[in-house]
Amino acid sequence: MSQAVKPVFLPKSMVHWILVAVLTVLVAIAALPNYLQGQWPWNADLQIPQIGQLRTLLEEPIVLPGWDMSYHQVVEISGKRWNFAEYQASNAVTSVPADTTIGLLLRAPVAHDQQPTVEWVDVRGSQGWKVSDLHRVSFAAQDNMGQPMQVTTRYFRGLNEMSTFAVMQWYAWAGGGHFAPGRWFWADQKYQWQQRERMPWVAVSLLLPIEPVGNIRPHTEAAVGIAQAVQDALMASTLQVD
Repeated sequence: MSQAVKPVFLPKSMVHWILVAVLTVLVAIAALPNYLQGQWPWNADLQIPQIGQLRTLLEEPIVLPGWDMSYHQVVEISGKRWNFAEYQASNAVTSVPADTTIGLLLRAPVAHDQQPTVEWVDVRGSQGWKVSDLHRVSFAAQDNMGQPMQVTTRYFRGLNEMSTFAVMQWYAWAGGGHFAPGRWFWADQKYQWQQRERMPWVAVSLLLPIEPVGNIRPHTEAAVGIAQAVQDALMASTLQVD
């Protein structure tokens, strides 16, 4: 065979690098339109489909069956807007006296990238509470598909110079609830992989007035009943998912 037509066999390592180079060029050519438009898939921020309902929550308090809203105001705590409302129990509520009044502080994200952070520290500081008897209290609830779920709250006595409250706090989301921001984070990560969307959330601070410097333990059952009503109301409105 003539030397002029004798095939030249490249070393395997060189073939490998040539193939890598060719594939790199092909990928670059395919990605060029997205690059020119600044649209990279890994830079695309996932969104909260319920962001409209979450923003509305600041202006329109939730409806609690058996409770009449007597006062509402948008308040600012540590630079963040909260929905504060007072509710008075009607005769339909049997777990508390008919004249019982509760306070409800709600905060929801108004942007797709907002996450739970230090809401409980902010609320405590704004109220000047001396906190005692802090412990966990859990209750059962159902999601929008009727599936059972659990909500775990932080429950404590909040005492200042003017009043004493049994306080129950948690982050509510579509599949449950927990007082720890990290629990929402992992639920959000799972939801992103499954739905390619962000998990909506609402920070809840329930304030149940009790006797001055009183014991919160006898009020646990009443607080849980109200918290369940709040979770159900959020699930049926603000946190409703497809």
